[in-house]
Amino acid sequence: MKLNKDQLTKIVGIAMFSALFGYVYVVYFWLPTAKKIEENSKKVADIQSDIDKAKMQKAKCKNLEATLADLGAQKEAAQKKLPTGKKLPDLLRTLTDLSKKYKVNIKSIAPGAATREEYFMKAAYSISVTGDYHSLGRFLTALGLEERILTMENLTISGTPGAETSISANFTLIAYQYSG
Repeated sequence: MKLNKDQLTKIVGIAMFSALFGYVYVVYFWLPTAKKIEENSKKVADIQSDIDKAKMQKAKCKNLEATLADLGAQKEAAQKKLPTGKKLPDLLRTLTDLSKKYKVNIKSIAPGAATREEYFMKAAYSISVTGDYHSLGRFLTALGLEERILTMENLTISGTPGAETSISANFTLIAYQYSG
């Protein structure tokens, strides 16, 4: 098949127009769009990575919050055992409640000297009580089992003249407090 010059010019023109159109399409539409798609894909991947990191940190925060709550509870328990102040009203209330519960009469409570140790202070109180032998034993045991750290020193027990089941006891109650 032979083409004349006019037909050949049209074919070359169409081919050049198609090539030019293809070039313009690729350079001005396809490549910028592909570049934006690639950039946006990277941004999406980065954002997804940030989301994953945030989820991991959130999971750690839940663990940290639970740990913090547990440590707060431990701190409260430790402060009940070793308060930061003398808390004399609480101590008197405890002594009174226990004496009523175990039927022991408190005759006197006198504050003594407080001594300072490295991390705590020892507040001494001289206490005199009366009651029967078993009640006194339960009372002293209950003092030792209190949540706050209390110890008894220099315990002296003597029988009360004229009463067969009554005895009196004098001791020094040591109440510990945190001095930080």
